[in-house]
Amino acid sequence: MKRDPFTSVYRGRVISVTDRQHVQGGGIVMAGWGGMRVNTVTVNEFWLKSPEFGDLCFKMGASEPPPMLKDHAVTVVMAGEKVCAVANHSTGIQRFYRPKGVYRVNRGGPAFLLLALAIMLVLEISGHGTLARALQGTVIVAWIAFVGVSQIRVLGYNAKLDKSLQQLIDLDRRESFANAREVNSPSLPWKGV
Repeated sequence: MKRDPFTSVYRGRVISVTDRQHVQGGGIVMAGWGGMRVNTVTVNEFWLKSPEFGDLCFKMGASEPPPMLKDHAVTVVMAGEKVCAVANHSTGIQRFYRPKGVYRVNRGGPAFLLLALAIMLVLEISGHGTLARALQGTVIVAWIAFVGVSQIRVLGYNAKLDKSLQQLIDLDRRESFANAREVNSPSLPWKGV
């Protein structure tokens, strides 16, 4: 049985929500000539107060601010150090973030297509040009079918992850006593097996 990649579910009250701007850059000017580059990166972070674990900080990207205000009750689902979902129980808003390292992406099968094109090129060079031209349509149809099947598999896997996320959020909503809990954690040697 495959496990989902989600490692922790945290529940608590929001202490603060901030966005921090980090300015990066550099440049050089010599004899009045030169240039400079400046890049500003915004990082959203929020802090939860958990009676069991104390204050917890969660850092997120700059795509959108987290859906919460101070003193809201929230549930956060993590996969390693990446925030995968935030459920605000005070407002009822749930947001799935779908980070790239956790969710799958269809790459389009470029290796399959390049291999097929290389075989057709070898056939063309070796004097079997009519066979290579006859296979062109078949190779394109096979590639489209391959990409379609792999896309269906990716969508199915991502839908299972979304369903698992929803179950973790719903389960955590019913367990009002649980402030944080491990999900799919390996048994540790000092814990009874």
